Amino acid sequence: MLTTFSGVGKTTRINRIFGNDGKAVMVAVNHGLGLGPVEGIENMERTLGQIMEGGPDSLTIHKGIAMHYTDLFAGRTALVLKCTNATRYRSPEETAIATVEEAVTLGADAIAVGLTLCSKEEDREIERAAAFIKAAGQYGIPTVTHSYPSGCLLDDSERYGIKNVGYAVRVSLELGVDIIKSFWTGDPDSFAKIVEIGSPAKVVISGGPKCETLLECFEMTQQGMDAGAAGITYGRNIWQHPHPAAVIKGLRAIVHENVSAKDALDIAGELAGHKLM
Repeated sequence: MLTTFSGVGKTTRINRIFGNDGKAVMVAVNHGLGLGPVEGIENMERTLGQIMEGGPDSLTIHKGIAMHYTDLFAGRTALVLKCTNATRYRSPEETAIATVEEAVTLGADAIAVGLTLCSKEEDREIERAAAFIKAAGQYGIPTVTHSYPSGCLLDDSERYGIKNVGYAVRVSLELGVDIIKSFWTGDPDSFAKIVEIGSPAKVVISGGPKCETLLECFEMTQQGMDAGAAGITYGRNIWQHPHPAAVIKGLRAIVHENVSAKDALDIAGELAGHKLM
């Protein structure tokens, strides 16, 4: 089989994110555009420093943050450039804010785009995601979709079930996405079906709203990995915690070493200097 230049590029970049075991702890800090300087990301220099101390496999950020804080992450973790995002008054549908060419110039290992389904704008969301995927493929850049059934045509109670999460994941697969981030469906059996729907793309768990406890976050992670997830992409569950580096260390233990949630809590507590809950 003839190997293409873009194919080699895509494989190389995906391996930078997922490594030898094919798994990844991906940290998302793209919330400032839609939420502003909320708790945990008021000071990005401090936040990124804490995150990098934990050793994430990748960092999802916007271009302005990448430009201002290059020295904190360049060469230390993979860069995923978020090319779309919700704004304060335009949500959950997203607005394009960066191009694939900018991602290439910044040295990104992947781009991420929002894909809001089950909304009145669903057709436009799919068209935009497809355009980004096509453009990224020409440069050998993998695409991550934040693929959620979060549109206004569904009630909140319907968003996290296998029917609608499965739909969101399948749409991304149909578009040719490499890495699909979507909602946790609440239990390993149902999420195993989500992973199957998304295969052979890599399905990673979205952290969603901040969990009530760190143990809850770790248990979700352990169950998701047991269900076949390729990893996680968490934001608020990491950088809104008082000890972001410790949280990442615990997550790395679960994702890469198959450590239990309770043992990971002990690992995180050792770095934090006290027992975490």
